[in-house]
Amino acid sequence: MQIKTTGLVLKHRNIGENDRIVTFLTADLGVVEVSARGVKSVRSPLSGAAQLLAYSELCLYKGRQSYYILNSAETVTSFYELRLDVEKLALASYFCQLAGCLSPGAETAGEFLRLLLNTLHLLQEGKLPARQLKSIFELRALSVGGFMPNLVGCTLCGEYQKPRMAFLPLEGLLLCGDCFPGSAYDREGTILAALPEPVLAAMRHIVFSQPERLFSFRLAGESLNQLSSVTEEYTLLHTEGVFKALELFHQMELPGPGAPTPNANGESQ
Repeated sequence: MQIKTTGLVLKHRNIGENDRIVTFLTADLGVVEVSARGVKSVRSPLSGAAQLLAYSELCLYKGRQSYYILNSAETVTSFYELRLDVEKLALASYFCQLAGCLSPGAETAGEFLRLLLNTLHLLQEGKLPARQLKSIFELRALSVGGFMPNLVGCTLCGEYQKPRMAFLPLEGLLLCGDCFPGSAYDREGTILAALPEPVLAAMRHIVFSQPERLFSFRLAGESLNQLSSVTEEYTLLHTEGVFKALELFHQMELPGPGAPTPNANGESQ
């Protein structure tokens, strides 16, 4: 059975001298592994579509094998310019690793693929700060993947906005400054992040906005640093993942004014 779809390469591994197993995020099937035969040969017409970040129109064959087989492919974009910037390439690779970790199924694949493609495009064009794109992808990807936090209001009193609001990343909920003291959440070991109004507004925008307006907000300075720290902590807690590309991104990231400085515990100050 032949299947036509579109997909972006999340990762690949070499098999033998000329073959690869390529992991695609596809529009119709979700994350799938595909056998790409002969793609390491310079003469292979499929070689471009089997590179990391390549987005292509695909023709797959599904037989009795455990993998799909790549019959043909036409590359739409390779995101080539991302490969010329080590910092951007590390962040793009992190997005791919996170997508693979969340492994969206067929029902959310189209939305997830559009999110990834739009984020990579804006990263390549330098339209938004890298840390802002990181936060947008992290929080929206987790929301689409079944880990949407409850940001509507304080979990206990329901207030939408109070002078002091805090996010509990492990529980994925909000508490106001009036309700937290003495509550069941006020215990040793609770992870708590104070959210200034601009940061909370940005998080709500990421979670609840329509796809066409997802990237249409601005945040800078310490507010952007706080957003980046909160969404990253939320991501790591709920995926329990170790993302080597994220570690590389932080090593390569050029600190700007007000950039967060890790403390002894590895947390941002």
